[in-house]
Amino acid sequence: MMSTAVTLDTFLIAAIIAYALGAIPVAYTIGRINGINVFQVGSRQAGATNIWRQVSRKQGVVVTAIDATKGVSAIFIARYIGLEGTELLVPTAAAIAGHWNSPITKFRGGDGVVTLMGASLGIAPITVFLGLTIGTIAAVTMHKKLNHPSLWGGIVGFIVFITLSFRPDSNIEPAIVYGLTGIGVAIMLHSIYFHKRHKEYFNPRETQHKDLDATITQDRLS
Repeated sequence: MMSTAVTLDTFLIAAIIAYALGAIPVAYTIGRINGINVFQVGSRQAGATNIWRQVSRKQGVVVTAIDATKGVSAIFIARYIGLEGTELLVPTAAAIAGHWNSPITKFRGGDGVVTLMGASLGIAPITVFLGLTIGTIAAVTMHKKLNHPSLWGGIVGFIVFITLSFRPDSNIEPAIVYGLTGIGVAIMLHSIYFHKRHKEYFNPRETQHKDLDATITQDRLS
């Protein structure tokens, strides 16, 4: 840790760094490397689920790992410059905001579930790891049945996290649990809003036609 004195500048620096990390367009980059634009196929979101479905499971796992690392890194850096406890909720929220609105991709992004999981892992490693493991299993199990498996997997993981956090032997501050839960709810609402605003992306027939048009357009440009 650099200093025990936390000032407004400390929060600003942590938030800016976290936002920059969150804004790294991992899914978009992986998609481009594999010849697709994630904003033109599938859910039109830059996330692990879209890569999993449109490219491959292997690449989906890669995106998941890197997006989680963005969140963990934001927390590690924030700790290094002096933030602790509930103060870490600031860089967590900033990393999610960066993932939602990346300047590199014209302020488009993904749900931010995996980035939140990474940040949460950096704040409360053991408890979140257990929730993350169960949530991941749920997401993988539901990926063919639901439009947002990572979102539902995140919800399952958070239920486990909350349950474990309020055990008598837990040393996690209640305020941290409430804060992370609030950010999780914000992500869920963000996803629901996107889903309702772009219903056509989740209609199988319309999606197939639009994906075909996008592929033809990309072939003409290449």
